[in-house]
Amino acid sequence: MSTRRGRRYTTSYKKKQHPKQDPYAMLKAPKGPAMCRVCRAVYANKRWRFDDTESRRLAASPHAQKLVCPACQKIRDDYPEGIVTLKWSNLPGHETEIRGLIGNVEARALSVNPLERVMKVLRRRKELEVQTTNDRLAQRIGRELVRAYKGTVSYEWAHRDMMVRVTWQGPEKSVAAAQRKSPDHGTRSR
Repeated sequence: MSTRRGRRYTTSYKKKQHPKQDPYAMLKAPKGPAMCRVCRAVYANKRWRFDDTESRRLAASPHAQKLVCPACQKIRDDYPEGIVTLKWSNLPGHETEIRGLIGNVEARALSVNPLERVMKVLRRRKELEVQTTNDRLAQRIGRELVRAYKGTVSYEWAHRDMMVRVTWQGPEKSVAAAQRKSPDHGTRSR
């Protein structure tokens, strides 16, 4: 490529490295509707969804395909794509509320996509670890924790992978108390 006579410009750039394909994604879609043997989610029109009447009909049909959905495979193989770590000195006092918040976020995600699930919630000393089947669900849990309890959240993606580590640090009382006691807090100078 040249703009003027005698000058040549080279455009050298690295190829963008795309994240790996989900190893649990279905490579070949089944013909016709299918049902997950474990969670009874229905696969139809290139999409997973929960439908009780359709799953009962497919369970009764001898010709319907019964397979294991990608989310159930990840849970079985213990393969999380999102890990949320909650660190807060006041965590034991709010643990039931936080577990309820995580359950509500999961329920909203399940209504849209049944492959976004919480695999397990582990208690580790003064931390709580939430493992999810999807990286977007982990990010959503981090955002909801900041919205509900404040604090800070950080996201770390694995190199060329679809896994994300979300770390939420809850608000500490000493920081909140220092902000309330500061003389400039809440006053305006004219």
